[in-house]
Amino acid sequence: MEEKIMIVEDELIVAGDIRLTLERAGYKVSGVARSVHRALEIIETERPDLVLLDIYLKGDLTGIDLAVELNKANIPFVYLSANCNRQVLEAAKVTQPYGFIVKPFREKDLLVTLDIARYRYEHNRALKVQPGNEKQAESPRLPAFQPDKVVEAQQDARPPIPNFEGIIGQSAPMSRVFELIRQVAPLDTSVLILGETGTGKEGVANCIHKLSPRKAKAFIKVNCAALPTHLIESELFGHEKGAFTGALEKRIGKFERADGGTIFLDEIGDMPADLQVKLLRVLQEKEIERIGGNGPLKVNVRIIAATNRNLEKEIAEGRFRLDLYYRLHVFPIMLSALRERREDIPLLINHFVRLYATATGKMVEGVAPVALKQLMDYSWPGNVRELQNLIERSVLLARENTIKEVSLPASSKKETVVVAGETDIKTIVELEREHILSVLKKCNHKISGPGGAAELLNLPPSTLASKMKKLGIVKRHTL
Repeated sequence: MEEKIMIVEDELIVAGDIRLTLERAGYKVSGVARSVHRALEIIETERPDLVLLDIYLKGDLTGIDLAVELNKANIPFVYLSANCNRQVLEAAKVTQPYGFIVKPFREKDLLVTLDIARYRYEHNRALKVQPGNEKQAESPRLPAFQPDKVVEAQQDARPPIPNFEGIIGQSAPMSRVFELIRQVAPLDTSVLILGETGTGKEGVANCIHKLSPRKAKAFIKVNCAALPTHLIESELFGHEKGAFTGALEKRIGKFERADGGTIFLDEIGDMPADLQVKLLRVLQEKEIERIGGNGPLKVNVRIIAATNRNLEKEIAEGRFRLDLYYRLHVFPIMLSALRERREDIPLLINHFVRLYATATGKMVEGVAPVALKQLMDYSWPGNVRELQNLIERSVLLARENTIKEVSLPASSKKETVVVAGETDIKTIVELEREHILSVLKKCNHKISGPGGAAELLNLPPSTLASKMKKLGIVKRHTL
Protein backbone atom coordinates (compact mmCIF):
# COMPACT_ATOMS: atom_id res chain seq x y z
CA MET A 1 0.00 0.00 0.00
CA GLU A 2 1.26 3.46 -0.92
CA GLU A 3 2.14 5.69 2.00
CA LYS A 4 -0.13 8.74 2.10
CA ILE A 5 1.45 12.11 2.85
CA MET A 6 -0.36 15.41 3.29
CA ILE A 7 1.38 18.72 2.52
CA VAL A 8 0.52 21.75 4.63
CA GLU A 9 2.20 24.67 2.88
CA ASP A 10 0.85 28.13 2.01
CA GLU A 11 3.23 28.74 -0.93
CA LEU A 12 1.66 26.96 -3.88
CA ILE A 13 4.87 26.75 -5.93
CA VAL A 14 6.75 25.15 -3.03
CA ALA A 15 3.85 22.79 -2.38
CA GLY A 16 3.77 21.82 -6.08
CA ASP A 17 7.48 21.01 -6.10
CA ILE A 18 7.10 18.87 -2.97
CA ARG A 19 4.15 17.01 -4.52
CA LEU A 20 6.18 16.15 -7.63
CA THR A 21 9.13 14.96 -5.51
CA LEU A 22 6.88 12.71 -3.40
CA GLU A 23 5.02 11.22 -6.35
CA ARG A 24 8.28 10.45 -8.19
CA ALA A 25 9.48 8.65 -5.07
CA GLY A 26 6.33 6.48 -4.95
CA TYR A 27 4.36 8.30 -2.26
CA LYS A 28 0.69 9.21 -2.59
CA VAL A 29 -0.16 12.85 -1.79
CA SER A 30 -3.45 12.83 0.11
CA GLY A 31 -3.94 16.58 -0.19
CA VAL A 32 -2.41 20.04 -0.06
CA ALA A 33 -3.61 22.58 2.53
CA ARG A 34 -2.71 26.26 2.90
CA SER A 35 -4.31 26.67 6.34
CA VAL A 36 -4.90 24.70 9.52
CA HIS A 37 -8.68 24.65 8.95
CA ARG A 38 -8.29 23.10 5.50
CA ALA A 39 -5.71 20.63 6.83
CA LEU A 40 -8.12 19.40 9.50
CA GLU A 41 -10.79 18.83 6.83
CA ILE A 42 -8.39 16.70 4.75
CA ILE A 43 -7.29 14.74 7.82
CA GLU A 44 -10.92 13.95 8.62
CA THR A 45 -11.53 12.38 5.18
CA GLU A 46 -8.11 11.07 4.12
CA ARG A 47 -6.27 10.11 7.34
CA PRO A 48 -2.68 10.61 6.02
CA ASP A 49 0.21 8.46 7.24
CA LEU A 50 2.47 11.50 7.67
CA VAL A 51 2.19 15.29 7.36
CA LEU A 52 4.76 17.73 5.97
CA LEU A 53 4.01 20.87 7.91
CA ASP A 54 5.02 24.50 7.38
CA ILE A 55 4.99 26.64 10.52
CA TYR A 56 3.67 29.97 9.23
CA LEU A 57 0.40 29.48 7.30
CA LYS A 58 -2.60 31.40 6.00
CA GLY A 59 -5.10 32.32 8.70
CA ASP A 60 -4.86 32.88 12.42
CA LEU A 61 -3.46 29.43 13.31
CA THR A 62 0.11 28.18 12.77
CA GLY A 63 1.62 24.83 11.97
CA ILE A 64 2.49 24.47 15.66
CA ASP A 65 -1.24 24.71 16.48
CA LEU A 66 -1.91 21.94 13.95
CA ALA A 67 0.93 19.85 15.42
CA VAL A 68 -0.96 19.65 18.72
CA GLU A 69 -3.95 18.13 16.89
CA LEU A 70 -1.73 15.74 14.94
CA ASN A 71 -0.24 14.45 18.20
CA LYS A 72 -3.75 13.82 19.54
CA ALA A 73 -4.55 11.87 16.37
CA ASN A 74 -1.22 9.99 16.56
CA ILE A 75 -0.17 11.19 13.09
CA PRO A 76 3.58 11.80 12.69
CA PHE A 77 4.73 15.05 11.12
CA VAL A 78 7.84 16.79 9.84
CA TYR A 79 8.25 20.56 9.93
CA LEU A 80 9.19 22.49 6.79
CA SER A 81 10.23 26.03 7.61
CA ALA A 82 12.50 28.87 6.58
CA ASN A 83 12.39 30.08 10.20
CA CYS A 84 14.72 28.36 12.67
CA ASN A 85 15.40 31.03 15.27
CA ARG A 86 15.51 30.06 18.91
CA GLN A 87 11.89 30.91 19.73
CA VAL A 88 10.54 28.94 16.77
CA LEU A 89 12.83 25.99 17.53
CA GLU A 90 11.79 25.82 21.18
CA ALA A 91 8.08 26.05 20.30
CA ALA A 92 8.49 23.35 17.65
CA LYS A 93 10.45 21.08 19.98
CA VAL A 94 7.60 20.96 22.50
CA THR A 95 5.34 19.36 19.87
CA GLN A 96 7.83 16.48 19.38
CA PRO A 97 8.14 16.41 15.57
CA TYR A 98 9.70 13.51 13.71
CA GLY A 99 11.92 15.83 11.68
CA PHE A 100 12.64 19.45 10.80
CA ILE A 101 13.79 20.60 7.34
CA VAL A 102 15.02 24.14 6.77
CA LYS A 103 14.02 25.76 3.47
CA PRO A 104 15.40 25.72 0.88
CA PHE A 105 16.23 22.02 0.81
CA ARG A 106 17.29 19.43 -1.76
CA GLU A 107 15.03 16.64 -2.99
CA LYS A 108 17.34 14.09 -1.37
CA ASP A 109 17.16 15.93 1.98
CA LEU A 110 13.37 15.59 1.96
CA LEU A 111 13.37 11.89 1.10
CA VAL A 112 16.04 11.04 3.67
CA THR A 113 14.11 12.98 6.33
CA LEU A 114 10.97 11.03 5.49
CA ASP A 115 12.84 7.74 5.87
CA ILE A 116 14.13 8.85 9.26
CA ALA A 117 10.69 10.05 10.37
CA ARG A 118 9.11 6.73 9.39
CA TYR A 119 11.76 4.78 11.29
CA ARG A 120 11.41 6.92 14.43
CA TYR A 121 7.63 6.67 14.36
CA GLU A 122 7.64 2.89 13.96
CA HIS A 123 10.29 2.55 16.68
CA ASN A 124 8.30 4.68 19.14
CA ARG A 125 5.11 2.78 18.37
CA ALA A 126 6.85 -0.54 18.93
CA LEU A 127 8.08 0.65 22.32
CA LYS A 128 4.57 1.62 23.40
CA VAL A 129 3.12 -1.84 22.66
CA GLN A 130 5.81 -3.74 24.54
CA PRO A 131 4.55 -4.19 28.13
CA GLY A 132 7.04 -4.16 30.98
CA ASN A 133 9.99 -3.01 28.88
CA GLU A 134 11.99 -1.81 31.83
CA LYS A 135 11.38 -4.97 33.84
CA GLN A 136 12.57 -7.09 30.95
CA ALA A 137 15.71 -5.01 30.70
CA GLU A 138 16.68 -5.31 34.34
CA SER A 139 19.77 -7.29 35.27
CA PRO A 140 19.57 -9.77 38.18
CA ARG A 141 19.46 -7.71 41.36
CA LEU A 142 21.90 -8.13 44.24
CA PRO A 143 20.73 -8.52 47.84
CA ALA A 144 19.59 -5.29 49.47
CA PHE A 145 22.47 -2.98 50.31
CA GLN A 146 23.45 -3.02 54.01
CA PRO A 147 25.05 0.32 55.01
CA ASP A 148 26.30 -1.07 58.32
CA LYS A 149 28.57 -3.57 56.57
CA VAL A 150 31.82 -3.14 54.72
CA VAL A 151 31.41 -3.22 50.92
CA GLU A 152 33.73 -6.12 50.18
CA ALA A 153 35.45 -6.73 46.89
CA GLN A 154 36.51 -10.34 47.39
CA GLN A 155 35.82 -12.40 44.26
CA ASP A 156 34.38 -15.38 46.13
CA ALA A 157 32.41 -13.47 48.77
CA ARG A 158 29.76 -11.93 46.49
CA PRO A 159 27.83 -12.68 43.32
CA PRO A 160 29.30 -11.24 40.12
CA ILE A 161 28.73 -7.52 39.65
CA PRO A 162 25.79 -7.00 37.24
CA ASN A 163 27.04 -5.57 33.98
CA PHE A 164 25.96 -5.29 30.39
CA GLU A 165 28.88 -5.77 28.02
CA GLY A 166 31.18 -4.08 30.52
CA ILE A 167 28.73 -1.33 31.61
CA ILE A 168 28.00 -1.50 35.35
CA GLY A 169 24.49 -0.80 36.62
CA GLN A 170 21.15 -2.23 37.66
CA SER A 171 19.14 0.96 38.27
CA ALA A 172 15.99 1.77 36.28
CA PRO A 173 17.74 4.45 34.14
CA MET A 174 20.52 2.02 33.21
CA SER A 175 18.06 -0.79 32.51
CA ARG A 176 16.38 1.54 30.04
CA VAL A 177 19.74 2.29 28.40
CA PHE A 178 20.51 -1.43 28.13
CA GLU A 179 17.18 -2.03 26.40
CA LEU A 180 17.83 0.77 23.90
CA ILE A 181 21.29 -0.67 23.18
CA ARG A 182 19.76 -4.09 22.52
CA GLN A 183 17.27 -2.59 20.09
CA VAL A 184 19.64 -0.43 18.07
CA ALA A 185 22.83 -2.53 18.07
CA PRO A 186 21.79 -4.95 15.26
CA LEU A 187 20.85 -2.04 12.94
CA ASP A 188 22.96 0.40 10.92
CA THR A 189 21.06 3.37 12.33
CA SER A 190 23.00 6.46 13.44
CA VAL A 191 22.99 6.89 17.22
CA LEU A 192 23.37 10.09 19.24
CA ILE A 193 24.47 9.55 22.86
CA LEU A 194 23.69 12.45 25.18
CA GLY A 195 24.77 13.05 28.76
CA GLU A 196 27.04 14.95 31.09
CA THR A 197 30.81 14.58 31.01
CA GLY A 198 31.93 11.31 32.57
CA THR A 199 28.64 9.40 32.27
CA GLY A 200 30.16 6.69 30.06
CA LYS A 201 29.18 7.69 26.51
CA GLU A 202 32.22 6.00 24.97
CA GLY A 203 31.41 2.77 26.82
CA VAL A 204 27.88 2.78 25.39
CA ALA A 205 29.22 3.40 21.87
CA ASN A 206 31.69 0.52 22.24
CA CYS A 207 28.91 -1.72 23.56
CA ILE A 208 26.69 -0.95 20.54
CA HIS A 209 29.58 -1.83 18.23
CA LYS A 210 30.37 -5.10 20.04
CA LEU A 211 26.74 -6.23 19.80
CA SER A 212 26.41 -5.28 16.13
CA PRO A 213 27.11 -7.31 12.96
CA ARG A 214 30.13 -4.98 12.50
CA LYS A 215 31.88 -6.22 15.65
CA ALA A 216 34.65 -7.97 13.70
CA LYS A 217 35.55 -4.70 11.94
CA ALA A 218 37.22 -1.55 13.28
CA PHE A 219 35.82 0.68 16.01
CA ILE A 220 37.45 4.07 15.40
CA LYS A 221 37.23 6.79 18.06
CA VAL A 222 37.54 10.49 17.24
CA ASN A 223 37.51 13.30 19.81
CA CYS A 224 36.20 16.24 17.78
CA ALA A 225 37.20 18.76 20.47
CA ALA A 226 40.81 17.58 20.66
CA LEU A 227 41.63 17.70 16.95
CA PRO A 228 43.33 20.93 15.74
CA THR A 229 40.97 22.88 13.48
CA HIS A 230 43.43 22.98 10.57
CA LEU A 231 43.98 19.21 10.70
CA ILE A 232 40.53 17.83 11.44
CA GLU A 233 39.47 17.40 7.79
CA SER A 234 42.67 15.52 7.01
CA GLU A 235 42.24 13.36 10.13
CA LEU A 236 38.67 12.42 9.20
CA PHE A 237 38.85 12.11 5.41
CA GLY A 238 42.58 11.74 4.66
CA HIS A 239 44.70 13.50 2.02
CA GLU A 240 46.79 12.78 -1.03
CA LYS A 241 50.52 13.35 -1.18
CA GLY A 242 51.24 16.99 -1.96
CA ALA A 243 47.66 18.11 -1.28
CA PHE A 244 48.99 20.92 0.93
CA THR A 245 52.24 22.10 2.50
CA GLY A 246 53.50 19.35 4.77
CA ALA A 247 51.52 16.56 3.06
CA LEU A 248 54.62 14.49 2.34
CA GLU A 249 52.76 11.24 1.89
CA LYS A 250 49.27 9.90 1.35
CA ARG A 251 47.18 9.65 4.52
CA ILE A 252 44.20 7.36 5.12
CA GLY A 253 41.56 9.14 7.21
CA LYS A 254 39.47 7.84 10.08
CA PHE A 255 36.42 7.16 7.90
CA GLU A 256 38.39 4.95 5.51
CA ARG A 257 39.93 3.09 8.44
CA ALA A 258 36.43 2.50 9.82
CA ASP A 259 35.10 1.11 6.52
CA GLY A 260 32.86 -1.84 7.31
CA GLY A 261 32.90 -0.93 11.01
CA THR A 262 31.88 1.92 13.30
CA ILE A 263 33.19 5.44 13.84
CA PHE A 264 32.55 7.14 17.18
CA LEU A 265 32.52 10.94 16.96
CA ASP A 266 32.86 12.12 20.55
CA GLU A 267 32.09 15.74 21.47
CA ILE A 268 30.33 16.25 18.12
CA GLY A 269 29.01 19.59 19.40
CA ASP A 270 32.55 20.99 19.08
CA MET A 271 32.90 20.16 15.39
CA PRO A 272 33.60 23.27 13.22
CA ALA A 273 30.70 24.44 11.03
CA ASP A 274 32.46 23.73 7.70
CA LEU A 275 33.16 20.14 8.77
CA GLN A 276 29.52 19.70 9.78
CA VAL A 277 28.55 20.21 6.13
CA LYS A 278 30.99 17.51 5.00
CA LEU A 279 29.83 15.11 7.71
CA LEU A 280 26.25 15.60 6.56
CA ARG A 281 27.35 14.59 3.06
CA VAL A 282 28.95 11.42 4.43
CA LEU A 283 25.69 10.53 6.19
CA GLN A 284 23.60 11.17 3.09
CA GLU A 285 25.85 10.01 0.26
CA LYS A 286 27.88 7.33 2.07
CA GLU A 287 31.04 8.70 0.50
CA ILE A 288 34.08 10.81 1.38
CA GLU A 289 36.68 12.74 -0.56
CA ARG A 290 40.33 12.96 0.43
CA ILE A 291 41.91 16.42 0.38
CA GLY A 292 43.53 16.71 -3.03
CA GLY A 293 41.73 13.59 -4.25
CA ASN A 294 40.34 13.06 -7.74
CA GLY A 295 36.86 12.00 -6.72
CA PRO A 296 34.61 10.57 -4.01
CA LEU A 297 35.22 7.22 -2.30
CA LYS A 298 32.36 5.04 -1.10
CA VAL A 299 32.52 4.07 2.57
CA ASN A 300 30.34 1.71 4.58
CA VAL A 301 30.50 3.19 8.07
CA ARG A 302 28.08 3.32 10.97
CA ILE A 303 28.20 6.63 12.81
CA ILE A 304 27.74 6.96 16.56
CA ALA A 305 28.05 10.50 17.91
CA ALA A 306 28.11 11.82 21.46
CA THR A 307 28.04 15.19 23.19
CA ASN A 308 27.58 16.78 26.58
CA ARG A 309 26.32 19.98 24.95
CA ASN A 310 22.71 21.09 24.47
CA LEU A 311 22.64 20.79 20.69
CA GLU A 312 19.29 22.54 20.40
CA LYS A 313 20.79 25.60 22.08
CA GLU A 314 23.82 25.33 19.79
CA ILE A 315 21.46 25.28 16.78
CA ALA A 316 19.54 28.32 18.02
CA GLU A 317 22.80 30.23 18.45
CA GLY A 318 24.04 29.27 14.99
CA ARG A 319 26.87 26.91 15.98
CA PHE A 320 25.33 23.59 14.92
CA ARG A 321 23.40 22.69 11.77
CA LEU A 322 19.77 21.78 12.21
CA ASP A 323 19.79 19.30 9.32
CA LEU A 324 22.80 17.49 10.78
CA TYR A 325 21.13 17.38 14.20
CA TYR A 326 18.06 15.62 12.83
CA ARG A 327 20.21 13.28 10.74
CA LEU A 328 22.15 12.21 13.86
CA HIS A 329 19.14 12.30 16.17
CA VAL A 330 17.53 9.23 14.58
CA PHE A 331 18.06 7.15 17.73
CA PRO A 332 19.03 9.20 20.80
CA ILE A 333 20.24 7.54 24.02
CA MET A 334 20.27 9.75 27.11
CA LEU A 335 22.61 8.76 29.95
CA SER A 336 21.61 9.79 33.45
CA ALA A 337 24.04 11.54 35.77
CA LEU A 338 25.45 9.35 38.56
CA ARG A 339 23.59 11.41 41.19
CA GLU A 340 20.35 10.31 39.51
CA ARG A 341 21.15 6.60 39.87
CA ARG A 342 22.76 6.36 43.30
CA GLU A 343 21.82 2.70 43.71
CA ASP A 344 24.56 1.93 41.17
CA ILE A 345 27.29 3.59 43.27
CA PRO A 346 28.05 0.54 45.50
CA LEU A 347 28.29 -1.67 42.39
CA LEU A 348 30.68 0.75 40.73
CA ILE A 349 32.77 1.03 43.89
CA ASN A 350 33.01 -2.76 44.08
CA HIS A 351 34.05 -2.97 40.46
CA PHE A 352 36.73 -0.28 40.67
CA VAL A 353 38.14 -1.60 43.96
CA ARG A 354 38.56 -5.04 42.40
CA LEU A 355 40.04 -3.55 39.23
CA TYR A 356 42.70 -1.40 40.90
CA ALA A 357 43.49 -3.84 43.70
CA THR A 358 44.30 -6.43 41.05
CA ALA A 359 46.24 -3.94 38.91
CA THR A 360 48.38 -2.70 41.81
CA GLY A 361 48.71 -6.00 43.67
CA LYS A 362 47.34 -4.43 46.86
CA MET A 363 45.16 -6.49 49.21
CA VAL A 364 42.33 -3.95 49.33
CA GLU A 365 38.99 -5.67 49.82
CA GLY A 366 36.40 -2.93 50.20
CA VAL A 367 35.22 0.38 51.60
CA ALA A 368 34.34 1.05 55.23
CA PRO A 369 30.79 2.25 56.09
CA VAL A 370 31.87 5.80 57.00
CA ALA A 371 33.72 6.27 53.73
CA LEU A 372 30.86 4.67 51.83
CA LYS A 373 28.37 7.12 53.31
CA GLN A 374 30.56 9.99 52.09
CA LEU A 375 30.61 8.51 48.61
CA MET A 376 26.84 7.97 48.60
CA ASP A 377 26.15 11.54 49.76
CA TYR A 378 28.49 13.25 47.27
CA SER A 379 26.94 14.92 44.18
CA TRP A 380 29.47 13.51 41.65
CA PRO A 381 29.68 16.40 39.14
CA GLY A 382 32.26 14.35 37.20
CA ASN A 383 30.01 11.27 37.26
CA VAL A 384 31.41 7.74 36.81
CA ARG A 385 34.80 8.99 35.59
CA GLU A 386 35.24 11.02 38.78
CA LEU A 387 34.27 8.02 40.93
CA GLN A 388 36.71 5.80 39.04
CA ASN A 389 39.59 8.24 39.52
CA LEU A 390 38.81 8.66 43.21
CA ILE A 391 38.69 4.90 43.87
CA GLU A 392 41.95 4.39 41.98
CA ARG A 393 43.61 7.05 44.12
CA SER A 394 42.05 5.61 47.31
CA VAL A 395 43.33 2.10 46.52
CA LEU A 396 46.83 3.45 45.94
CA LEU A 397 46.79 5.35 49.25
CA ALA A 398 45.15 2.61 51.33
CA ARG A 399 47.34 1.26 54.16
CA GLU A 400 44.95 -1.48 55.23
CA ASN A 401 42.73 -3.93 53.44
CA THR A 402 39.78 -1.56 53.77
CA ILE A 403 39.48 1.99 52.45
CA LYS A 404 38.57 4.01 55.52
CA GLU A 405 39.06 7.53 54.17
CA VAL A 406 38.24 9.15 50.85
CA SER A 407 39.47 12.54 49.76
CA LEU A 408 36.51 14.28 48.17
CA PRO A 409 37.00 17.63 46.41
CA ALA A 410 36.53 20.75 48.51
CA SER A 411 33.72 21.80 46.18
CA SER A 412 31.55 19.08 47.72
CA LYS A 413 31.29 21.18 50.87
CA LYS A 414 29.06 24.21 51.14
CA GLU A 415 30.91 27.39 50.38
CA THR A 416 30.00 30.98 51.02
CA VAL A 417 30.66 33.28 48.09
CA VAL A 418 31.46 36.84 49.11
CA VAL A 419 31.02 39.49 46.44
CA ALA A 420 32.88 42.68 47.26
CA GLY A 421 31.03 44.73 44.67
CA GLU A 422 29.55 44.54 41.22
CA THR A 423 32.85 45.55 39.65
CA ASP A 424 34.43 42.37 41.11
CA ILE A 425 31.97 40.00 39.40
CA LYS A 426 33.69 37.79 36.81
CA THR A 427 32.30 35.76 33.97
CA ILE A 428 32.25 31.95 34.09
CA VAL A 429 34.94 31.88 31.38
CA GLU A 430 37.21 34.17 33.46
CA LEU A 431 36.69 32.04 36.56
CA GLU A 432 37.39 28.85 34.60
CA ARG A 433 40.59 30.34 33.16
CA GLU A 434 41.81 31.44 36.60
CA HIS A 435 41.01 28.04 38.09
CA ILE A 436 42.95 26.16 35.39
CA LEU A 437 45.90 28.54 35.75
CA SER A 438 45.99 28.03 39.53
CA VAL A 439 45.96 24.24 39.14
CA LEU A 440 48.67 24.38 36.47
CA LYS A 441 50.81 26.48 38.80
CA LYS A 442 50.29 23.96 41.60
CA CYS A 443 51.38 21.14 39.25
CA ASN A 444 54.36 23.08 37.88
CA HIS A 445 52.50 23.12 34.52
CA LYS A 446 52.45 19.34 34.26
CA ILE A 447 49.31 18.46 32.27
CA SER A 448 49.07 14.67 32.06
CA GLY A 449 50.21 11.73 34.15
CA PRO A 450 50.06 11.17 37.92
CA GLY A 451 49.76 14.44 39.82
CA GLY A 452 49.14 16.38 36.60
CA ALA A 453 46.56 19.12 36.15
CA ALA A 454 44.27 16.84 34.12
CA GLU A 455 44.08 14.37 37.01
CA LEU A 456 43.38 17.09 39.59
CA LEU A 457 40.71 18.66 37.39
CA ASN A 458 39.23 15.24 36.59
CA LEU A 459 39.54 15.83 32.85
CA PRO A 460 41.11 13.82 30.03
CA PRO A 461 44.43 15.47 29.05
CA SER A 462 43.12 16.06 25.50
CA THR A 463 40.05 17.91 26.83
CA LEU A 464 42.21 20.04 29.13
CA ALA A 465 44.53 20.92 26.23
CA SER A 466 41.49 21.91 24.16
CA LYS A 467 40.16 24.12 26.97
CA MET A 468 43.57 25.76 27.41
CA LYS A 469 43.67 26.57 23.71
CA LYS A 470 40.19 28.11 23.80
CA LEU A 471 41.00 30.14 26.91
CA GLY A 472 44.33 31.39 25.56
CA ILE A 473 46.46 29.54 28.12
CA VAL A 474 49.91 28.82 26.72
CA LYS A 475 51.36 25.41 27.54
CA ARG A 476 54.71 25.59 29.30
CA HIS A 477 57.22 22.79 28.99
CA THR A 478 58.56 21.36 32.23
CA LEU A 479 62.01 19.86 32.75
